[in-house]
Amino acid sequence: MTIESVILDGAPQQPVDHATTVNGGDPGRPSRRRSGPTWVRRLFRTPSAIISLVFMALIVLGSTIGPLIYPRNPIAAIYPPLLPPSVAFPLGTDQLGRDFLARVLAGGSVTVFVGIAVALLCLTIGLVIGAIAGFYGGPVDMVLTKVVEFFQVIPALIIALVASYLLGASVPLVVGVLAITMWPQVARIARAEARRISTLGYVESARAAGFSQWRVLVSEAVPNMLPPVIVSATMTAALAILTESGLSFIGLTDPQTPSWGSLLSSAQPYMQTAWWLAVVPGLLIFLIVLAVNGLGETMNDILNPTLSRVKS
Repeated sequence: MTIESVILDGAPQQPVDHATTVNGGDPGRPSRRRSGPTWVRRLFRTPSAIISLVFMALIVLGSTIGPLIYPRNPIAAIYPPLLPPSVAFPLGTDQLGRDFLARVLAGGSVTVFVGIAVALLCLTIGLVIGAIAGFYGGPVDMVLTKVVEFFQVIPALIIALVASYLLGASVPLVVGVLAITMWPQVARIARAEARRISTLGYVESARAAGFSQWRVLVSEAVPNMLPPVIVSATMTAALAILTESGLSFIGLTDPQTPSWGSLLSSAQPYMQTAWWLAVVPGLLIFLIVLAVNGLGETMNDILNPTLSRVKS
């Protein structure tokens, strides 16, 4: 016997308007089709989302395939310093005589990795903690909410300072620090969604039929919680890229590993004489954050039409 069969044979459900989307306020059973291919198709029909996705794809491809197409060492200082952009050196060389395009491509892979890794970690931790807190409620919710509030007030800069002093600066350390300080906002979204879904009729019917809380949570609630939680994780990725760039800018990351933030930081003394050292990484950081935020906003407008109408 499945939860689906019990629900269909048991208590009558309110009619579901399939024209609405997941968070459109329908109190009945959410449709899996609305949270899956439907919103994905709408996403790929939105021009701003397509532009964001194309740019993000170019950044990812450039960071992964670029070093193979342009196989110059980003670390070796073997060229004349501060050469301007030319045919031989498309983005010139830096103050130590390193090919700057090779460093930009290597730095892009670090920046993109940090954004994706932090978003996935925050999505996993936040979804698990938030779903359990919101769905079970009571003492479980109270304890987990306190845990979320504790991590929410910890500043990333303080943790980064202490961790880099004790363990040494590295990319995995930056990812860990950012994930520890950013997962609470995803957990709060997941908790709110879990509390809303836990009161819906199909969940109550499953409980009345004798299915365990854990089974209802995993098989029914979590799949319908994913769209808004994914939107929150997308926003987290943009914030992680900005924060990593900020930490690199003030020297709290590994100086031997180029990232767009560290390239921007090392360009400070040369902004008047070698503009490309600051303009290129700064522009790329701006564009990737703009693209990720644009994608997140579009996903939010599609998945939360009520909020979109309020904003307009």
